[in-house]
Amino acid sequence: MKMIRVFMLLLVLILFLTGCWDRYELEDRANILALAIDLAKGKDKAEVTHLDGDFPEGKKDILYKVTAQIALPGKIKLGPEGGGGQGSEKTVWLLDTYGHTIKDAMSNLQQQLAEKLYLGHLQIIVVSDEVAKKGIKDISEFLKRDNEVRRTAWMAVNKKDAAKVLRTAPPLETVPALYLADTLDNAVRFGKLPREYLGNFWIDVLDKGIDPVLPGVKVINNDRIMVDGIAYFRGEKMVGLTSPIEIGAFMDMKEKASGGYPLSISLDDKSVYTIQTQERNPKIKVDVKNGIPRATIHVEIDAIIEEAIDVTLSGDKMKQIEKAANQKMDEVSSELIKELQEHGADILGLGARVRAKFGTYWDEEVKTDEKWSDIYKDMDIKVTFDYTIRRTGMNWE
Repeated sequence: MKMIRVFMLLLVLILFLTGCWDRYELEDRANILALAIDLAKGKDKAEVTHLDGDFPEGKKDILYKVTAQIALPGKIKLGPEGGGGQGSEKTVWLLDTYGHTIKDAMSNLQQQLAEKLYLGHLQIIVVSDEVAKKGIKDISEFLKRDNEVRRTAWMAVNKKDAAKVLRTAPPLETVPALYLADTLDNAVRFGKLPREYLGNFWIDVLDKGIDPVLPGVKVINNDRIMVDGIAYFRGEKMVGLTSPIEIGAFMDMKEKASGGYPLSISLDDKSVYTIQTQERNPKIKVDVKNGIPRATIHVEIDAIIEEAIDVTLSGDKMKQIEKAANQKMDEVSSELIKELQEHGADILGLGARVRAKFGTYWDEEVKTDEKWSDIYKDMDIKVTFDYTIRRTGMNWE
């Protein structure tokens, strides 16, 4: 019995010795920090996963161009010296590859590298609007099946050329992918973008009664990016892109986070006021009467006046500013709702609220996302804003 106990103890100890059996040294990995996915024209000449012309019908006519941004080990400095000075071409390596699916393209890329491709440090995936409009189901399928991909990575949409985003060279950061991810993270922190990470996008795709969104980005002078709107989807197909000011309207109607977008108001030909949102409190109510759903959205906003040009502020003027702000955002939000209903994209999740509150109605009359999209297009949705200016700053006379 004593020998058996010792033998069992040795077996248990052996389990603790297997922790690094599949390890890879950092120098043996090709750490991909960002991916850009565009549609390409031409013919895939690589025969890595299939013979030429032997790809299944329906896929052989689709050719993706995948651009990978790979970190160069030992070239990325940490700490204060890491920002600026070196240039991104000295810290990362940009490689293009092609394939009929994303896995096909990545297999072609692996064939060109000695190091094993590693997606554990992937920060952002940028897809062109052309790809997004055709649908990103294949892309999501590849990323979901790779357990190394973090659900907190970003996916973004860029008009025409997604690879151009990865070639952006910001002077404040030597690693473009990290700068791009920080730009989106800070937009969330400042209340200017919904917290729609890759994992949140997948959840919204699967959830009934809500459609997903992704940030839209635009390259400025090849050294920075601008959050250019939010791309909204029906399922996994992009159907539209908002303007930047409509991001503010969307955030006001859905998010309770602090911060937000400034709003410029003009009461006459000379005076201009810039109002900055500080806190917002949206209240969404849904109801079903006689088998017809409807919704009201009331948004309470606390704001401050950050700028007043060619005018002296007074109590009466403050009321006028609040009224003008309410009217302006009522118009912007109503126009956004109209645009979303035309495309059947319920990004506010009104269907999810109806399903939660009126389960019997959903089970008997709606049942599917497709049916809800048709109902949502004709749904009566009213939006009202209530601005309260808490602070006006100083007047210099």
